[in-house]
Amino acid sequence: MRVLLSAYACAPHRGSELGVGWGWATALAAAGHETHVLTRLRRRADIEQEMERAPRSGLHFHYHDLPSALNRALRLFGKGVGGRMRYVLWQITARRRLRTILAANRFDAAHHVTFAQFWSPCALTEAARLGVPVIWGPVGGGEREPAAFWPGLGPRAAAWEAARALLHRFSPWLPWARRAAALCRVAVAATPETAERLRRLGARHVIVRSQVALEPDRLALLGRLADTPRRETRLVYLGDLLPHKGVHLALDALARLPGDWRFDIIGDGPSRAWLERRAARLGIAGKILFHGRLSQDEAWRLMAGGRALLFPALHDSGGFAAAEAMAAGLPLVCLALGGPGMMAAGGGGIAVPAPSPAVAVEGLARALRPLIDDVRYGEALSRQARNEACARFSWAAAVDTVYAAAGLTEGAR
Repeated sequence: MRVLLSAYACAPHRGSELGVGWGWATALAAAGHETHVLTRLRRRADIEQEMERAPRSGLHFHYHDLPSALNRALRLFGKGVGGRMRYVLWQITARRRLRTILAANRFDAAHHVTFAQFWSPCALTEAARLGVPVIWGPVGGGEREPAAFWPGLGPRAAAWEAARALLHRFSPWLPWARRAAALCRVAVAATPETAERLRRLGARHVIVRSQVALEPDRLALLGRLADTPRRETRLVYLGDLLPHKGVHLALDALARLPGDWRFDIIGDGPSRAWLERRAARLGIAGKILFHGRLSQDEAWRLMAGGRALLFPALHDSGGFAAAEAMAAGLPLVCLALGGPGMMAAGGGGIAVPAPSPAVAVEGLARALRPLIDDVRYGEALSRQARNEACARFSWAAAVDTVYAAAGLTEGAR
């Protein structure tokens, strides 16, 4: 089968959206499908270097980007707003490049991945108009935190969450999103919340599949880390320090726990100073270690000695850190919201109900107590986390599930 993959974000040896694009590209090729990938020109050097180091049969890359002057102008709007504007404009302008690729090749399927936002444009509607079956996703963005959490985020973050809520309310009338929903053969939702949004947009066939998967060598390496002795009572957070990541809730929960525990925070971001002040005010600053950004190897080694990953994100479609932690044998403790909540509910973790901050904090504290006090309970949950990660977070399983749902399981070379 010949597949056209639109992956705005795609680069080897990277996490998050870049890793998602690369994972789908290489997994489709590994499954025996001739795969043509359209991605950003700025990743060309990294991709070509990796393809020279480790050639993949049947994997071809095409590139498109905005004019350099426009890219520079968009940087003036900052990483958040400017990045979203760049993505939208890329999807619009990529259609001409896609028409050229479609004219030169006959495709059996077209597949849109990255970014994982159901309300954004999808350039592959060009393929659908030519009769090529389109797979849309995994896409996310349908996750919403309860409004009760907004006051605790600060004015700027609360305003952003209110804007997201407004976007969700009006999303069924977004013409580009309705067009993508109507033209796709299957829409893949990263979370149950997004699945509901896709159905409201008019998608006829919706499945739920996490956008998170790990390459075989990563699963194997993380599996070896699962044997790391866990002599200390250490809890770990791995990710950006942003208000909606919920680290402030983790601090509030930990302040309720006695004993000799430590919380390693790996990552950085604009909320760091706010979180440091909060830890001091709660009287637990001596037990909280802010490590900042670490290399992947350093982060994994530090993570491997932990009892659990404490990841109370208020809305998150995916959660690569959660999948990596589970693969390394760390149970996931999170809120019953979005992608992490779905991952923990599947086994190997604890998802805490979160109708309000008070309930969430009490639930997190209650979930952490046995992990700190009962070594055998923690070891059993660790084994379950590792087993679930191996069964659910492989790229081969992602390809099989999505393409079977689309009725596109034949035709591999």
